[in-house]
Amino acid sequence: MRIAILAIALGACADPVSPPPLGDYTTWDSIAVVGDAPGHGDSYRVIYANDIARHTGITALDAVLVKELHDNAGGQPGALRSVAIMRKLRSGPAREDEGGWLFTQSDSPGGAEEHLDLCWSSCHAQAPFAGVWLDYTK
Repeated sequence: MRIAILAIALGACADPVSPPPLGDYTTWDSIAVVGDAPGHGDSYRVIYANDIARHTGITALDAVLVKELHDNAGGQPGALRSVAIMRKLRSGPAREDEGGWLFTQSDSPGGAEEHLDLCWSSCHAQAPFAGVWLDYTK
């Protein structure tokens, strides 16, 4: 029931967008995070960071983070739930206009993307690194 309510809420806040394709983001540096997380529940998450996010920093123009959200299958990635993408549209750490980030989500890698305005206001606005929860330059 809780998942259905969340899906309805997310669907109500989604607009189709056509950002540039990511290419094969699975070649980027990544980190796996397992367990309960607000907005994601008990899940297995693989977060990929492009070279700009890794070497220049997450406040740099064109930094991109891709989060594959999987079911948690005993500490291993289960079925893919969705792919969440953050693209930095302007440099700087300001908090207006979703921190300069475009938040999108797709059902599959390379699939159609929808902008989710709920990501910033309900979660990422509170993140310690300019809208991001981890420092990917370390």
